[in-house]
Amino acid sequence: METIPCNTCGHHSFSPLLVKKSPLGESFSIVTCNHCGLVQVNPQPSLEEVKKYYDDSYFTQRTERGYDNYYSSELRKEISRVFQLNLHDLDFFTWEEGRKKQSSSHNKSLSSLDIGCAAGYFVAYMKDRGYDAKGIEIADGPVRFARETLGLSIFQENFLEWDLEFKNQFDVITLWATIEHLHKPKETLEKINKHLLPGGILVLSTCRYGLLAKWNGYHWRYLNVPEHLYYYSFSGLKKLLGSLGYHSPKAFTYGSGLTSRKNSGLLFRLRKSFFDRFVKWFRMGDMMVFSVLNDKS
Repeated sequence: METIPCNTCGHHSFSPLLVKKSPLGESFSIVTCNHCGLVQVNPQPSLEEVKKYYDDSYFTQRTERGYDNYYSSELRKEISRVFQLNLHDLDFFTWEEGRKKQSSSHNKSLSSLDIGCAAGYFVAYMKDRGYDAKGIEIADGPVRFARETLGLSIFQENFLEWDLEFKNQFDVITLWATIEHLHKPKETLEKINKHLLPGGILVLSTCRYGLLAKWNGYHWRYLNVPEHLYYYSFSGLKKLLGSLGYHSPKAFTYGSGLTSRKNSGLLFRLRKSFFDRFVKWFRMGDMMVFSVLNDKS
């Protein structure tokens, strides 16, 4: 465990919010930066200490932070459905259509990289759309599944230590619910900028520390320590992106926190539908999605 400066602004002054125990019984302090407001786990465990939380049970046994079976076809379909909805809301497919026309004139396919790709479902989605699609992931089980079952091109590496031979290679780089897991998110976003082709697009999603997070406090559904190390506000992440040269992002929020189950009654489903629409319309959701173009020539 190491006390570190704020990853966004570099300051060392924090105010405590709460302390939460992990499934292994370890206690972690969640604090807010007194300068920029970034909510974070601090002191932080090392990458090696966090990796033990991503063993196979994380992907195969339902917990408050895991899955029933991450490798099931049903979950893959649901994850793909969310990808599709998010990309539609970002008007990604309009950008893609224009980009493909440009690329066809140069007789080349578009390329994509999904950082923190887990079992590679988005890599497979992009491959099916005709991309030269690659992913990068550190967890053993998902990498093995992506390579052996889905036949995907996956690098098992830390992105920040990844070989720079791929500089300026990708039309699309994605971070789906990944940035909150990273020890150095700001540095990751800086490096991504070097890997995006001119006119390429970055898409990222992450949990949002806003009204719903504060309302639910200790019981907020995304307060999963130590897997989640950083909790951005909408304005905080937008400001960080701008400071790194990512200008004029498209963005939206979604998610009321109400979770449907197979035996949920009609009244609950109607209630969930209403609140999901309400928080999205008024930009109050506890998930947020950003897309931004690399406008450098």
